[in-house]
Order: sequence, then C-alpha cells, then structure tokens
Amino acid sequence: MFKRRYAQREAQLRRRCEEQLSGIEISDPYAVDEICSQLAISRQRPVYLHELPEVGGANAPCGIVLAFESEDHIFHVAATSQRHRAQIVRHELAHLLLGHAESGTVAESLLAVMPETIDPSAVVSALGRTSYETDLEYDAEVAATALGELFADLAHSGRGEGRPDAVARLDDALVHPRRNRRS
Repeated sequence: MFKRRYAQREAQLRRRCEEQLSGIEISDPYAVDEICSQLAISRQRPVYLHELPEVGGANAPCGIVLAFESEDHIFHVAATSQRHRAQIVRHELAHLLLGHAESGTVAESLLAVMPETIDPSAVVSALGRTSYETDLEYDAEVAATALGELFADLAHSGRGEGRPDAVARLDDALVHPRRNRRS
C-alpha cells in the first residue's frame, strides 16, 4: 500500500512535469542555461541562474530558488560536477513548475546569504534545499529526477546535436534504472 501510494505520487509528478515541458526543445540534458532559457520562453517570465555565494557549513543549501512577481532566480553551488549542478537546478525548477511556495523564516534565512542587489521585500517565495524531510522537498527531488529523464528524452530526439556519441552512449548506460525499464 505504501509503495503503491508513492508510485502513484511519482507518476502524477511526472505527468505535471511533462505538461510543463510542452513545446520545449533542448539539445543537451545538462545544459542548464539552455533549459532555463527555454522554460523562461515557455513560462513567459525570465529565469536567471546564479552561483550561490560560499557560505559553508553542513546545513548550507546547495540550491535556492527566489520567485518574484515577474521573474525567478535560481542559485546553485559552484564547486560541483556538471551532472550534480544540473540536478540542483532541476530541483529548483521543479519547485517553480509545481507551484511550490515558502516564505517567512525560510525566506529570511535564505536572504541572509543573498547579494545586496536583491530586494527582500520583492521576494514572493523562497525555497532552499538542505534536506528532503518535507513533502515539498521530496516532491521537488522526485520531479527533478523526472525532469532529468524528460530532458534526456528531448535531447535524444535530436541525437546528432549536443553530446558526442561516446558521451551519449556512456550517459545512456548510467542513467537511472527506471528510465531503462520504460524503453
């Protein structure tokens, strides 16, 4: 019963992500700049990517999304692999695509590490990933994985573009096992 409920929840999150990606075209599933540009066009509002300032500490977030009335800002850790950076950005995008919102103490603590150029009073929603203990964070991580699979599918549909064949074959071999079962 428990497994079944989560499988249904994951399927629902995947469907929501698929709906949000209607009309999106990308050439590389790890090209987060391209993905954000395409989603900004689709959502008709800019999405800006930033490296997260070094704050250190075990509880420091590795990704943050700040939503404003007319634009969104995603922050990610700088010192990480391309694959991990893509997962962090997808996680934050998932918050946006799923309509997640947080404020209050979350926003206050996140804004403490943000550049002075951001007006805290203009932030509509702020989310930071430090753990997966809440439903919002769990859903965003599941959706981020689904987005990764969907972006890979989009990139593979134009396989000649983006990644060299050897890299594409290696990545195909290392993707999440659930993706391999769908084929």
